[in-house]
Amino acid sequence: MPMNTESCPVQTNGQAAENGRPCPSNADDFFHRALDLHRQGEADPAVSMYQQAIDLCPKHVDACFYLALLHRAMGAAEEAAFWFGRAHTLLPDEATIAYELGITRYSLGQQQMAIEHFHKVLALDDTHWQAAYNLGTAHLAQGNTNEAINAYHRAAQLNPQDADIHFNLGLACKRAGRLEEARQSYLCAMEIAPDDAEVHYNLALVYKGLDCKDEAIASLEIAVALRPEYGAAHGNLGVLYLDQDRVPEAISCYRRLIDLDHNAASAHHILAALTGETTAVAPSSYITELFDSFSGHFEERLLVDLEYRTPWELKTLLLADPAGPQRFARLLDLGCGTGLVGQIFQEISTCRVGVDLSPKMVEAATAKKVYDELAVAEIVTFLEQNQEPFDLIVAADVLIYVGELDRIFATLAMGLAPQGRVLFSTEQMAKQGYQLRPSGRYAHSFSYVESVAARHGFRILATKSANIRKEKGAWILGELFLLGF
Repeated sequence: MPMNTESCPVQTNGQAAENGRPCPSNADDFFHRALDLHRQGEADPAVSMYQQAIDLCPKHVDACFYLALLHRAMGAAEEAAFWFGRAHTLLPDEATIAYELGITRYSLGQQQMAIEHFHKVLALDDTHWQAAYNLGTAHLAQGNTNEAINAYHRAAQLNPQDADIHFNLGLACKRAGRLEEARQSYLCAMEIAPDDAEVHYNLALVYKGLDCKDEAIASLEIAVALRPEYGAAHGNLGVLYLDQDRVPEAISCYRRLIDLDHNAASAHHILAALTGETTAVAPSSYITELFDSFSGHFEERLLVDLEYRTPWELKTLLLADPAGPQRFARLLDLGCGTGLVGQIFQEISTCRVGVDLSPKMVEAATAKKVYDELAVAEIVTFLEQNQEPFDLIVAADVLIYVGELDRIFATLAMGLAPQGRVLFSTEQMAKQGYQLRPSGRYAHSFSYVESVAARHGFRILATKSANIRKEKGAWILGELFLLGF
């Protein structure tokens, strides 16, 4: 959402501020010489000449204004803001000066000051569409989506043929959850700029949010045709092809991502899953990206759409043995996600620690305030660095992203107290060993889990077959395990 930085010449009544004394003629001489140097690209001599004009006439608005423009072009935004501010003080009712000051404040990250200047511009000149556009952009940067939408609407009314305005209006509507309005805005942008791949890509994301998957695919296909190197579009297209079981097309997308070196580790993982290759573990980048993308609606999708009950089932398995421990001093929630395990196990644990690869998941878990400590980390690394053992380690739907279990079981053994318990779920498979499935998740045989557990000193204390979650309306069969030493 770039700012519109189109500059206009300042309109003043003479060189000095209104009602001020006229500038001496030699000040004007220095100013015009500076302007010539400025236009010729002689920046340093031009700065010196502008400064000399201002030294002779401190109220020389034009010299202040053009010196500010030159400083900004040279990358000296703070200096530019100072001189635009000086010009604005001298001529407060000149819209062009207020506008340029707003642009410069925004470039310095001073969005609120920019917003105030853009409002002033529009009060001085209600036809200034650039100010309305940039007001929307500044509001959007602050997260004020409704104010941004209003400003972009005003800009669109003033300049309806500008594709960028409709594009940013679509972006603001999308962020506000107003997807139908976003769709209309992107369609307007597409009408004006039909060959803009970004417009088609963002329209596709809106269609995806509206569950119009055929339309989303069509828009993404146009985006990659317009820009064959558009990695994000190939990635989203691959996901949608898979959702429609169009595996050959999806494979082509993921191969293209590898060629482009765009999210290549994730693409390699999905490609392996689709072509029958079994790898040892899902890449950390794949897991992070996957769960970051789900974080906003994770629990609703998991509990309602997929009928997920694994944490409750694991708790029941843990407490089924009346002779076993019923309360735990220190609980570690591996792959804590949004904090379901922390909530469900809160009443039987004193101190709870959660760890997850996804920063957005950890942010959601933090909001629940059920953990004493949370960390964004890879779980094996976290366990290797852990100093104080845990009485209960829970990994609900975590090992489905790990194929080879030796390394993680070794660190579980390091991190568990002598009388502690490990509680986890897997996806079942009839064959021996483990397998990467087309879903991108791993399944493990009972015998494989049993042998790896024994190799690292664990005993299987209890197990239970269970429906882990639904996928495309069908249950995924899993196994729940309770281990101890």
